[in-house]
Amino acid sequence: MNFNCVISQELKADVVVIGGGTAGVFAAISAARSGSKTILIEKNSMLGGTMTAAGVNFPGLFFAWGKQIIGGPCWESIERTVALGGAALPRISFHPEHHWYEQIKLNPFIYTTVLFQMCEEAGVHIICNAMISYAAEEQKEVRMIITGKEGMVAVNASVAIDATGDATLCRLAGFAMMKSPIQQPATLQNHISGYILEEKILTRVQDRFDPEKLPPHITPEDLIDYLKHNKINMHVASVDADTAEGRTQLEKNALYEMLKVVCFLREIEGLENLTVDTVALETGVRETNRIVGRHIVTEEEYINGYVYPDSVCYAFYPVDLHVEKGIEQRFHKENVVSKVPYRALIPQNSRRILCAGRCASSDTYANSALRVEAVCMAMGQVAGSAAAVMLKENADAADITYQGLCAALHSIGAIVPNELPC
Repeated sequence: MNFNCVISQELKADVVVIGGGTAGVFAAISAARSGSKTILIEKNSMLGGTMTAAGVNFPGLFFAWGKQIIGGPCWESIERTVALGGAALPRISFHPEHHWYEQIKLNPFIYTTVLFQMCEEAGVHIICNAMISYAAEEQKEVRMIITGKEGMVAVNASVAIDATGDATLCRLAGFAMMKSPIQQPATLQNHISGYILEEKILTRVQDRFDPEKLPPHITPEDLIDYLKHNKINMHVASVDADTAEGRTQLEKNALYEMLKVVCFLREIEGLENLTVDTVALETGVRETNRIVGRHIVTEEEYINGYVYPDSVCYAFYPVDLHVEKGIEQRFHKENVVSKVPYRALIPQNSRRILCAGRCASSDTYANSALRVEAVCMAMGQVAGSAAAVMLKENADAADITYQGLCAALHSIGAIVPNELPC
């Protein structure tokens, strides 16, 4: 395929990261801090992805059983945000009443600014408002086309990292994908106000409940919960949100269904002035594609804390599969902490491409835990460090030494599973 007649610019780097979200930012920072010339491509105008654009600004979990399990640049970003007044660290305990008590609420403005600063300080070349449109892996490099405001740009890299969430790079390069028959629903983050909650209003909501005027599966209890928490925390069916048409339909459905709820509630006395103060720039998608990697993490491996010979980071979140109505959860036994193997970040048959984030190689239930933000950050750090080691050792992704990768992770302050007795 010849694009020479329409290419507006050509760029070359040691490492190119596609996706500047939860995993990609830290892949880029880690690669750059390890000495690699790094380019970061992001489709939005801000960094942080789900944590900023999608409004899921409460990453976790960085601690397990009272011990810190995830460190490095991603934890540094939290500390810097705290120092600027953009977050407060929760109380950490051996066994919190609820696991989500140890998530960290971030101010999106401060956090995305910190991410830009950290990338620039590391020497990362950031390109926002651009998406990948072509990819081909060759023996010693990955050739890509990104499409930005100025047109199509050719980007060549010794190593490329897919941190798109949808495995877009890997899919364009022709690697095998897997997708659950029914993907987890998505959520559009928002905040509602304009009312004073009183018991008589809750009674009216129950008395006036009319399923014909509301999206399917919403109950009176759901509506009351929305009012109590100032948020319409509604699940929206997500099908093929990895395509432009599918994602467009998802965004429309999320807005239309939210509006149905708002209009219904406004018909109730005391809620006439209910308004949506804020809505996220995009709907938070939990699941689309996953790569078929050199190892597929299973639910049993995950929940039992299986120790892999190439364990590279920790993960500690319950199995958390969102379904049409509710959540299927499975919790770790005491003192058990999950690990992630490096092989789960390498697409089968790939030499120069790595993957990080929710598109890592895992089955449906394991992925429902691995998709959460702190572990996506940790996987990003692993991918960025591994890319630097590939260059240093002049090796393909699957052939770098585990010792070399651990050393690179230690150098950026990451916590490697062989360091803690978990």
